[in-house]
Amino acid sequence: MKVANSLAPESEIVLSIGQPARDRRLTDKILGAFSHAYASDEIAVAATLRRALEEAVLGPMPGKAERRASNVLAQADRWVEFVEARKAYSRATDRKQPDPAEIEESRRDMIDAYRRWSDI
Repeated sequence: MKVANSLAPESEIVLSIGQPARDRRLTDKILGAFSHAYASDEIAVAATLRRALEEAVLGPMPGKAERRASNVLAQADRWVEFVEARKAYSRATDRKQPDPAEIEESRRDMIDAYRRWSDI
């Protein structure tokens, strides 16, 4: 039985931790850890995982002539853009005297960044 998700799509965007849809490959697992670290504001850990992701994607693969094309580096970059847009939205909504225009602009930026990330 499938349980209906009670969160509105915008709420899902705010709560997202960037878990990839699949995680069979090493790169998928590193990407998931990177996304979680960045979303949790563990920037130093995320930077280490980003370097590990680059090595996994671009480094030599023993026993293989060449690696398959991968978009995980682009996904990581898009995730950073989304998290930064989400932080800007949170700052705009957390002000003592929020500016409705700033909130709306940052909300649109956050949604656009989320769409770019999720469309990869």
